[in-house]
Amino acid sequence: MRKGYLHIIISAVAGAFLWAMPVYAASNIRVDHVALSIALESPARPGSTVWVAIRQVIEPGWHTYWLNPGDSGLATSVSWDLPKGVTAGMPQWPTPERFTTGPIVNYGYTGEATLLVPLTIARDAAIGSAQAKLFLLECAQMCIPEQATLDLNLHEASPAVFAAARAALPRRFDGTARVAVDKKTVKLTLTDPALSGVKADAVHFYPSTTRAVDYDVLPKVSIRGNTLTWDAARPLHGKPFRIFAGVMDIHGVGAFNVSALPMLDGATAAVTVATGFPVHGDGMTLLEAALMAFLGGLILNLMPCVLPILSMKALALAQSSGSSQAMRRDGVFYFAGVLVTFTAIGGALLLLKAGGAALGWGFQLQSPQVVFVLALLMTAIGLNLLGVFEVPLSLAGVGNDLTRAEGGQGAFFTGALAVLVASPCTAPFMGTALGFALTQPASSAIVVFVTLGIGFALPFSALAFTPALIRLVPKPGPWMIRFKEFLAFPMFATAIWLLWVLSQQVGSTGVAVAFSAGLGLVFLLWLLPLLRPWFRWATGLAGVAALVALGLQIRTVPAQSASGWAPWSAEAVADARQAGKPVLVDFSAAWCVTCLVNERVALDNAAVAARLRHDRVVTLKGDWTNRNSAITAELNQFGRSGVPLYLLYPPGAQGRVVVLPQLLTPAAVLGALTQIEAAR
Repeated sequence: MRKGYLHIIISAVAGAFLWAMPVYAASNIRVDHVALSIALESPARPGSTVWVAIRQVIEPGWHTYWLNPGDSGLATSVSWDLPKGVTAGMPQWPTPERFTTGPIVNYGYTGEATLLVPLTIARDAAIGSAQAKLFLLECAQMCIPEQATLDLNLHEASPAVFAAARAALPRRFDGTARVAVDKKTVKLTLTDPALSGVKADAVHFYPSTTRAVDYDVLPKVSIRGNTLTWDAARPLHGKPFRIFAGVMDIHGVGAFNVSALPMLDGATAAVTVATGFPVHGDGMTLLEAALMAFLGGLILNLMPCVLPILSMKALALAQSSGSSQAMRRDGVFYFAGVLVTFTAIGGALLLLKAGGAALGWGFQLQSPQVVFVLALLMTAIGLNLLGVFEVPLSLAGVGNDLTRAEGGQGAFFTGALAVLVASPCTAPFMGTALGFALTQPASSAIVVFVTLGIGFALPFSALAFTPALIRLVPKPGPWMIRFKEFLAFPMFATAIWLLWVLSQQVGSTGVAVAFSAGLGLVFLLWLLPLLRPWFRWATGLAGVAALVALGLQIRTVPAQSASGWAPWSAEAVADARQAGKPVLVDFSAAWCVTCLVNERVALDNAAVAARLRHDRVVTLKGDWTNRNSAITAELNQFGRSGVPLYLLYPPGAQGRVVVLPQLLTPAAVLGALTQIEAAR
């Protein structure tokens, strides 16, 4: 009993601990690849306004993000801890740069960037010290979230950096700005004498209004006299906006802040999108991400990778049959097990990414040791269900008093195990929500992970509180013994699947080690009941130590490409497109059952295979079975944190990539091929 509760307490404490992120504090700080500093232009005095410079010096090859980061990324954010009577205004952003990676367009900074922030000092303010809390994302081939606290003494001034910082800010546009919007385009028209003689290729516009234009489609620029027209395409799922704004940077003239109310059919329209929630990334709000995570969690119950674990839920329901109180208790404990485990996995992922690891959702099954342990656990559960051995507090103990704590604890660990096996899958809506979460501060990310867990746990827990269901479940009786034994076989099937995953990671030698460990586990479970209690503990500990030692010998081996599919690389995609060939990329993993089902159903379909050959499509496979930072970075570029991801590139460098559905069908693949063929 105490051992079981200790496991629950440890899990809860670990989940709470993983909320934390590294935080640094000083007036000059270096966080991995960015040096941060803060300075005051003049000493603060009551009744005045002073300016603060927050400077980023960025290591070569790395970048941070602007107010609108573009297709992905995260804008640098500042929150303040100020004395009473001191208030901070909106940051002034320097003119950004444009970065492109395939179809992904981002806006941000390289080298150096300084944000200027005004502080208003009330006449009765208590002037002392202040703190600016920064959250930023630094990126190269991988992205690292950073959080730091800069200390600011309001009495000490360092004005040296301000001249260069102000020179980098866009100026106010003194001419006339108009914006016309329809379903397909946004047309910005600027009129000013300074625009006379400007060349179209000298014009660059950076929209600060998010999701108003398609960043990847190059705009059309035309200049007649002193009037400049910038005509951009609307995104497929663009949002209405209340005001259109951005920075117009014209080589030889300068950069200007411009904004205008959109015009619809010649009349000014103000379509509000205010939600009361913070907007991050490409314009998705935390509320939207949480809703998508909830829907993804619901759908995750139906994904192929979760089906083997449904037997554990069925057994938990059967154990509680005849007792509405026990069913409700199990529903609550199952719900808690799911939430704690989702939070722990999400928190671990955030900590590892904060430490520089290039990981994504389902990262735990990229470790052969984790796969090895889960395979042994599934084998042990199956043997337990068959009655080979009995362990107190087991997940499947039949005949226990249903009102004892063991049942609730069993439901808790059933939920935890269901998450461990299910988490490598990515359901519809879930991928987008997780991609958003992994670019946010820890508090926002954990909200998404918890909401995902609520969606995953809700169906089973809701059934436990449904009186009509309780009446339909047969009363306990001899049938439960056979039902319990029957449910051992899905556990063995899951173990076989995990061993197959292990074979993809470690080859035949690693699988031989795993089978040897499995044999040792079965022998140990058979032997322990025959020993005296005092000798049983020593033998059990020695056996577990031997299994751990065997597991540590397992090592990954290079992945083998599927027949007809070459290994993915960004260079291979570029070379094929340069040669005038379309490219289909399959990002998957051996432990992703959804990926395997998609391959069998859609990619191995005879009609699809024939069409791929006919269209001379280059097929590339990004195998994420073992850790691969390049694949992780590519998934992040498309807002995904896990597999599957299917990309269809048209030939040439200009066409836009088609992202195929996560649940793949032959019709979806053939339709995408037709789409890029029609666009050629």
